[in-house]
Amino acid sequence: MRSQDSRQACRSRLREKRRAVSQSYAQQAGERVADILSNSTLWRAENIALYLANDGELDTTIIARTARSAGKRLYLPVISAKTMEFCEWQAGDPLRPNRFGIGEPSGEPVATELLQLVLIPTVGWTTEGFRLGMGGGYYDRFFESERAAGAKRVGLAYDCQRDDALQQLKENWDQALDAVVTESSIRRFN
Repeated sequence: MRSQDSRQACRSRLREKRRAVSQSYAQQAGERVADILSNSTLWRAENIALYLANDGELDTTIIARTARSAGKRLYLPVISAKTMEFCEWQAGDPLRPNRFGIGEPSGEPVATELLQLVLIPTVGWTTEGFRLGMGGGYYDRFFESERAAGAKRVGLAYDCQRDDALQQLKENWDQALDAVVTESSIRRFN
């Protein structure tokens, strides 16, 4: 089986696991992740990029509320055909659906080097810091830029999305995570 075929099969399997998580559990996991993050050194960041949950992803609304209460500035991804930038997202800002139906803010993209913490949606992850995403490559291309080098790369996922066998699917372009936060813990990588 080719690597891309293997990746797609793993994505399908792990997305099914993620979608099987109940909405109430997703909310509880989001609360737990917000608590873990806000009690970590990662929370020193003032400018935080995050995403709006979709397709069974861990609920990020509690993280957003916790960040706003702490006076942090939030940014959401805005995607085009092959690139991703981040625009500021304030409470109550209208969002427009992108081509995947996920809300995006309007406005000027933030300078990449201002982002200190980027919370990344994750389909699967390993204890080596490899992240399997949805396959669009947006986050990998974003982190290829030297301007993004200062931002901490933190995947958000459920414990059930961990699969160390994914490590064999790692490609040269895959950008490593600095940490993964799940409902049970934070795991940092070298």
